[in-house]
Amino acid sequence: MNEVIAGILIAILYGVGTFFAKIVSEKDPFIQWIIVNIVGIVLSMFIVVKDPQRLWQIQGKILIYGVISAVMVVLGSLLLYYMLNKGKASIVVPLSSIGPAITTVLAVLFLKEHLSINQIIGIVLVILGIILLSINNN
Repeated sequence: MNEVIAGILIAILYGVGTFFAKIVSEKDPFIQWIIVNIVGIVLSMFIVVKDPQRLWQIQGKILIYGVISAVMVVLGSLLLYYMLNKGKASIVVPLSSIGPAITTVLAVLFLKEHLSINQIIGIVLVILGIILLSINNN
């Protein structure tokens, strides 16, 4: 599977998943967060059972970065579900979707990844689009 197809599939999965998360979060955002984490643990167990040595091979900076990543993702998802309960999905979700642009900037700055002019223009347009979608015109 190439990056474009995978990216589209990820967007669809996140989009549909967040739609259902909004419905659950209307009742209780913490229940949605708990469900996501339980499902994540169960799915992770399939990987651990299939290759138990993989878990013990993690060490050093990779372990630290993994923990930092997990904390950020867990806190971000908790805040997303909380705000889906308190606010409008049409505002919260587009603004939270700026995350990939942040990842891209960090990858360019720290991982020395390179972007073409088309990719830069595309990222700027996506960010502008997200901002426009998030403006509340009540």
